[in-house]
Amino acid sequence: MPAFSGGDRAVHYACAVCADLQVSRLPVDPFALAQSAGITLVPFSSAMNAPGFFPEDLGHRLRMACAVTLTYPTFCIVYRDDLSGGGRLRFALAHELGHLFMNHYRDYPDRMFSGMSADSSLEEEADTFARNLLAPVPLVDVIRYNRPRQARAEVFGLSRRDWITRLDALEGDRAHVDENMANTLIWLFHDYLLGRRCSSCGHTFTFTGGEDVCPNCGAAVPDWDL
Repeated sequence: MPAFSGGDRAVHYACAVCADLQVSRLPVDPFALAQSAGITLVPFSSAMNAPGFFPEDLGHRLRMACAVTLTYPTFCIVYRDDLSGGGRLRFALAHELGHLFMNHYRDYPDRMFSGMSADSSLEEEADTFARNLLAPVPLVDVIRYNRPRQARAEVFGLSRRDWITRLDALEGDRAHVDENMANTLIWLFHDYLLGRRCSSCGHTFTFTGGEDVCPNCGAAVPDWDL
């Protein structure tokens, strides 16, 4: 089995996907990412209407996870569309996209074979990719420092459980973020991070420095538009 530096690789891949697909707002939309990358997402309700085409054990597999990747008879991600709230599903889709973007099915076919028990190192790498795609360390740091009350699960579209995991893993993931990666992500989200919504008149605008007042009504210290 080859040496595996999962955390380092996953954090870098998550940054690269944001840059390549020009992700610039939170919460990150895995449906839009999949479409941009040419990856097919199939709701489970649609799969159920195609008997004989999808595996018979698909329902059982989706009781164990919110989304699964199929390689036969067609290459796609099937996801549960009966879930209330989008946090769990968003993370599950980002996890499956991590397997695909990091070429797990191509580079480790014997460890990703359907029906085998999950390979823990590859699953951990996909989890690391998912949390760094949905809540990149530099963005979490900027928001927590500037607007700590707004640094919460809802901003990143995560469930409470996944947000707690994100915070617990923050220091370890930060060790894999270099200055170039941080600058890339801050640049991508520049307009989003500088977005303001005036609490007095509701006007939205981009704060570019100088006096922090609403250009529409002159109210001081408008809220972030998060």
